Amino acid sequence: MEALGFDNIMGAEEIDTLFSDMDDNQPEETGGEEDRQDNPDNPEEHGDTTNKTTEVDPEDLFGDEEEDKPESVGSEKKNNEEKGGSSADDGGGTSPSNFYSSIANAMAEDGIFPNLDEETLNKVVDAETLSDAIEAEIKARFDEGQQRILDALKNGVEPSEIRNYENTLSYINSIKESDLMAEDEKGEQLRSRLIYQDFINKGMSPEKAQKLTQRSIDAGTDVEDAKEALQSNRDYFQDGYNKLLKDAEKQAEEDRAERKKQQEKLKDSILKDKTIMGDMDVSQDVRKKVYDNIAKPVYRDPETGEYLTAIQRYEMEHRADFLKYAGLFFTLTDGFKDFKSFIKGEVKKEKIKGLRELEHTLSNTRRDANGNLKLVTTQKDDPESFLEGFKLDI
Repeated sequence: MEALGFDNIMGAEEIDTLFSDMDDNQPEETGGEEDRQDNPDNPEEHGDTTNKTTEVDPEDLFGDEEEDKPESVGSEKKNNEEKGGSSADDGGGTSPSNFYSSIANAMAEDGIFPNLDEETLNKVVDAETLSDAIEAEIKARFDEGQQRILDALKNGVEPSEIRNYENTLSYINSIKESDLMAEDEKGEQLRSRLIYQDFINKGMSPEKAQKLTQRSIDAGTDVEDAKEALQSNRDYFQDGYNKLLKDAEKQAEEDRAERKKQQEKLKDSILKDKTIMGDMDVSQDVRKKVYDNIAKPVYRDPETGEYLTAIQRYEMEHRADFLKYAGLFFTLTDGFKDFKSFIKGEVKKEKIKGLRELEHTLSNTRRDANGNLKLVTTQKDDPESFLEGFKLDI
């Protein structure tokens, strides 16, 4: 028998039609409370939950929880100043650790952190740990399915893939033995499709899968075969989903580790390299500002919720100017390789200034009757002591 192939997993449209004949046994996904009351075929209304399934929409999952996230992870100082907070460096008030700790404790007392224990609250000492506490509280409010979807989205799994697996597994798990044993047309179609899909999952061609499915029906073994196929389908899609989530988590961890490595490398390059712009001397304060503008988020895009650094925000809001200045800087430095053009102007100014000072000094030096410069000595003036033939070339 051929090995299982992950490529055989069906798309959203195929999944929607996989068990189409059973769809009228399921509740409407988008119907409101009034729709359920007015629908005479609604299984909930008659106490029948045979094929009840719940679809989790990853796009609408988080709702108002998004508002609980901190506005910026790079604006601790700014937020502190806006709220009137003061640090130990100000000569009074509370220290930063006590400031954030008091916020966390106040939120816990007011019932905003009902799911956090005392140990977690005691770890809050700065903006980062407060952000971690807020994230922990949000996670604690999710059920297992919502948490699974949240983690998948954070790890970069496409929402369409999540939806396909969640819907497929939800439907498969809703099928009961009584559905498989039904002797009506719907029962036979359900058994047929489960058996057929099981053969497809095992790598068989559609033609061969159809042939073997018909053989099962003709032999009268379709009920038992469908029971086995139901479990086999459940295992197949669950294993595929688990693999997808695990691979995405592993890749996300590798990406985060690589980004952190590159960030540390960039930070060391900006703050510690002896020269970062040719021979131009750049102060440590300026270096720090350069790094902050590149690495620290200071703004949150209201449309996407993405956090942006100062440079990223400027690029977003002034795209044409950003490209113009970047292009100009790239051209003047020969592709960010030669920064001499940025210091030539300063050197030329200093050179001219020095020559003018020298000219001024020489102009106020004693000369003899013929205009020649006299030597400065402690001896009596000597008419022969002058710089004969000396001329200024200015």
